[in-house]
Formats: sequence, structure tokens, C-alpha cells
Amino acid sequence: MASLFIAGTDTGVGKTIVTRALLQLLAQHNISVAPYKPIACGTDDDHLIDPNSDDYICENNKDVLILQSSCAKLFAYQEITSYSFNSFSMPIFSALGEINGINIDKLYDDLYNLEQFHRNVLVEGTHGWLTPINKEYNFEDWVKSTNMPVVLVVGIKEGCVNHAQLTAQAIRQKGVNLIGWVANRINPGLRYYPKLIELLDQKIDAPLLGEIPYIRHPAKQMLTKYIQNPQPLLQYFDKPCN
Repeated sequence: MASLFIAGTDTGVGKTIVTRALLQLLAQHNISVAPYKPIACGTDDDHLIDPNSDDYICENNKDVLILQSSCAKLFAYQEITSYSFNSFSMPIFSALGEINGINIDKLYDDLYNLEQFHRNVLVEGTHGWLTPINKEYNFEDWVKSTNMPVVLVVGIKEGCVNHAQLTAQAIRQKGVNLIGWVANRINPGLRYYPKLIELLDQKIDAPLLGEIPYIRHPAKQMLTKYIQNPQPLLQYFDKPCN
């Protein structure tokens, strides 16, 4: 079995859209895979549902809903997310101990259960690489402990060269395998886009897997054609589904 972590250089860079593209790609290659968003946060409402409970579940997080719609198999909402918040800022409150802490063991258990039933799992992170899970753990700590390699999503915008290099460096320094990166164009008016891609390809010590252009309603489209260099990814998933 194999699990893979989708990290981003920042929040809003397109991790969910890239995860959708990779889910579609793996399905196209007859590879059984489940999506997993351990901590989902941020909807139109900026409040918690039942903040004193052990598990925080709202069932309208758009990222989780996109992951559900990206698979031929029907996954229950709570099967593919451990904590689902309304508030965008919940990782901050969790790290400060101002809410009931996110239980790291629940993340391990939920990932394990998905792996047992579906063998391969694409795990989408929350915000950036160093986002806190609770007072003791950042996402990088959890990813390192699970031995998951990483695909890095770079949102192509002003400042992305700096963000991408810092994140790639942090991943490498943690001893985590960075198997590739995906460029996601989030600013259609950005000048010198081809030059930015060329520079990023020189600076990031991992293969460019694909480029997703700025497109309307990407969550409703087939995106596999934008992963133009899938082999580094496909080599990692060597177990076709029956």
C-alpha cells in the first residue's frame, strides 16, 4: 500500500484541485485510491459547530465535497476527514490550546483504516507545510512519522519562487521525500508566467509533474491532461486495483 501527502506553499494555492487531478489520474491508470483531508477548515461561516465536543464535524466543507465528487467510489463525508471546522483559523486556536485539542491518534487511526480498505490514499494538507495540528505537532511532524512522500503544490503568483523554495527546503530538511511538484496558475494576469515556471523548475530539486492553467470551475472538470509528467507519481503507486 502507498499513501502520498499533498502539501502547498500557502493556503489557497490549489491543493484540492491538484488532489482532484491526481485522483482522476490514478483512477485512469486503474489504481485504487481514497482521498483524505485530515483537518478541513474554512467555509462561508466563521464559527465553530459544537466547539466543546471531541470531534468537530460540519459536513459542508467545500474541499471535502470536491474530494468526494472526484472519485467514482462513494465515500462518506466523515470517512475522508477527521476534523471539519467552519472556522478558517482553527489550527491557530488548536496550537494555542484554546479549544479541545486535535487528537493526533485519530489522524493515525483514520489514515490506517483508509489504507486497509483502499490500499492507497491521497492525503491533502491544510494551509501550508508547517501548519500546526495541536500544541505538540505540526503537519510536517505527522507526515514524517507516517513515511509519506510529498507532492508540492505551487500556486503561481507573485512571491511564489520564494514560497516554493522555502517549502521545498523545509520538506527536504525534515527528511521527507519530495517526489514532485505541480504548478497551479491562480493569477491569470500574471506576466512572465513561462519564465516563472522555468525558474521554479531550476530551483526545486524535484520533477515538475504538471501545470494546471487558470480555468473556470476546475472542481467540475477532468484534469488529468494537465499532469503531463505522471511517471514519478505512477512509479510510487505500483498496486493496480483488482
